[in-house]
Amino acid sequence: MSGEPLRAAAFIPVKSLTKVKSRLSSRLDLQRRIQLTHDSLRHIVHALKAVPQIDPIVIISRDPQVRGWADNWGVAHLRERGRSLNAALREARTQYAQAPAILIVPSDLVALSTADVQGLLSQAASSGERCVVIAPDRHGRGTNALLLRPPDVIEFEFGPHSAARHARRALAAGVQLIWFRSDSICLDLDSPDDLELYLDQW
Repeated sequence: MSGEPLRAAAFIPVKSLTKVKSRLSSRLDLQRRIQLTHDSLRHIVHALKAVPQIDPIVIISRDPQVRGWADNWGVAHLRERGRSLNAALREARTQYAQAPAILIVPSDLVALSTADVQGLLSQAASSGERCVVIAPDRHGRGTNALLLRPPDVIEFEFGPHSAARHARRALAAGVQLIWFRSDSICLDLDSPDDLELYLDQW
């Protein structure tokens, strides 16, 4: 095991803006959902940029407006060509296969902190050469962040109940599985209840 800082490439997948946060449509119209996505994504990029070991930061999207945001913020962009989130992440992993590790962060982690990012890297750095770090959502079902060391240590399983599926993949591969939890990283904006919690507490 090594106590040296672990470097990682960070991937942030973003849907086409016409489809973002559709579950919030009862509370927010499309323009406000796009603005929320912009603000959340900018916050995440800022948190990642504050951690020197994160390089590069790659926004994955087929939406040209999102590419413009990436250019404005000085981060990399990869045009999504796959038919699913997992396929898009596999494309990105192939392109950045030489990274020591990869960190996948959804675009709606509105409260993500620099301390969260540092904590994920620290856990992986102290856990040997092959590990999987999962940060579940506040319900314990979804995956709000996933760190893979090395990048191909398991396959991606994003979708309903992905936290348990990622955990099963890690156990089947015989690699160290680490759960990472904090109040800030567990909050995403999947539902009106999540939005209310964010507005009340953050």
